[in-house]
Amino acid sequence: MLLISILLFSAVVPLTSVHMSTHVFNRLAILVLLYSSVLAWNMLYLEPIGVGLGIYGGLSHVTLLSQAFDTFILACASIILLLGSGSIPVFGQQNSRFEPTRLLGPGPGVAKGRVAEYPLIILFTTLGMSSLVSSSDLVTLFLSIELQSLALYILATIYRDSEAATSAGLKYFLVGALSSSLILLGSCLLYGLTGVSSFEGVYLLCSMAVTNSGIHIALVIIGIALLFKIAAAPFHNWAPDVYDGVPTIVTTWLAIMPKVAILAFLGEFQGFTHLGRIYETAYPIWPNILLVSALLSLVIGGLLGLAQYRIKRLLAYSTISHMGFILLALAINTPEGIEAYLFYLVQYVLTSTNIFFVLLAFSNHPYGSAWDTPSSAGSSLLDNAELPKKAPILYISHISRNSDIQSNPALALAFAITLFSMAGIPPLVGFFAKLMVVYSATHSGYLFLATIAILISVISAAYYLRVIRVIFFDTPQFTETTTWWVRPNGNNSMVIGTITLLIILFIANPLPILNCLHLLALSLFYW
Repeated sequence: MLLISILLFSAVVPLTSVHMSTHVFNRLAILVLLYSSVLAWNMLYLEPIGVGLGIYGGLSHVTLLSQAFDTFILACASIILLLGSGSIPVFGQQNSRFEPTRLLGPGPGVAKGRVAEYPLIILFTTLGMSSLVSSSDLVTLFLSIELQSLALYILATIYRDSEAATSAGLKYFLVGALSSSLILLGSCLLYGLTGVSSFEGVYLLCSMAVTNSGIHIALVIIGIALLFKIAAAPFHNWAPDVYDGVPTIVTTWLAIMPKVAILAFLGEFQGFTHLGRIYETAYPIWPNILLVSALLSLVIGGLLGLAQYRIKRLLAYSTISHMGFILLALAINTPEGIEAYLFYLVQYVLTSTNIFFVLLAFSNHPYGSAWDTPSSAGSSLLDNAELPKKAPILYISHISRNSDIQSNPALALAFAITLFSMAGIPPLVGFFAKLMVVYSATHSGYLFLATIAILISVISAAYYLRVIRVIFFDTPQFTETTTWWVRPNGNNSMVIGTITLLIILFIANPLPILNCLHLLALSLFYW
């Protein structure tokens, strides 16, 4: 369905004589993604999928977990595309409209042009993600990663008039090319040692003879390349610069969707697929790598986030800390650990989506021409003076209590609730996710890592609370007294309200979600 839609979009856009706005393309892409998610959901009810189903000559392996992730990815992609499906009235004028797909970057003096290719790029990268979660061959693994990554490189630099966006996109391309080269190196080494490219063939050969240590080296190289892709420590240095440089609407996609697809593949890499079982025939080197990466991600994401004064850099380090929790649960590789990994990943997607939706609503604020003083958090006077009239939020101090938030306190409240959830404050959904990870780690004997996770969770709460303090308690830092407001459109308001209610009310009836994730986790071990 996605491939057919991409071909139709690619043919219709250059051939039609009627100009179609970005909003029309966005809404068509949303319908395509929603319909594709429904098709993937219906596949869950097929009986043969319970034990896995090889398709396309064994290039892909469809399982309950891969279909569930496929449905989840398509649904999340359609939700994030809602950011570009409407416009927002700003500055108290009925005819003044702000379009997210026209927000070209964080730098001053950026031209405001339409981006009709945005939904087409989203469809391309979603197709790569959908293929990745069911990859069962080195060929499909590399092609899926590249299809996803190449579209993301274009997406990161799509606002080419912004120096910050193009610089961040170039860095993202170079790091992505390095990780793709590592995947190709590991794949070539694995194929050279075994003579087969399918994961099943590699497992069968290794189970019948003494495992060659070169096979483990090849698999470790592939795994490290995937850790590069999700910005897990110590391969995280690119993430803060890239997330801060690209526009917020692009950051929303980069911080959520690629991680979901790669973590889904890592889940099968660790548990169900034949790659994970190769390590059972020798020494568990891959789980140890995951544990080390989880520890470093927790420490680096929790501590370095305290020193950040730019909002998207702070969220980048927050993401690194969340990757630590997810990798810790994944490395445990027990039914409880996999269930915690699945639940934490779901709540991470929900809370991150809500954070960026609200942040984009705040970013539409038409700041005054000058600010009183430099931010106490470390921004320079030049940075403050160069803010354009409708600037995206760059610094934490820009989210101060102002007329924008006073006229829409519900938006600020949703932002605060989501931050509390990310900090792990009970009884919000983030608390239960961290509790499940810590419980599974303790139950499996990883007491040191569980203690570190608890301490880092407490420490990282400090920078979430700092943002909340700026929102509700800091005084305004601009001098103009013009009355303005930002009111999200109906689609964005619906998404923000729904996710906020899910975060709050999860405790009221958690069994449906937990039971579904429990069954998915059991499918990795009992089939």
